[in-house]
Amino acid sequence: MAEPKYRIRALHTDSTGTVYQAYAPEIGLPAAGEGHFPAVWQRDRMTWVI
Repeated sequence: MAEPKYRIRALHTDSTGTVYQAYAPEIGLPAAGEGHFPAVWQRDRMTWVI
């Protein structure tokens, strides 16, 4: 069976939910190393899970 193109990765309890967002290396690596998103990151490209 092929891997799905999209999937939501999350953890949850009765009172909380944590959703993980994947980023391309040019965004994720600087964000993880510097604690903030680099200039190439665009807020309007995010998908919000509520």
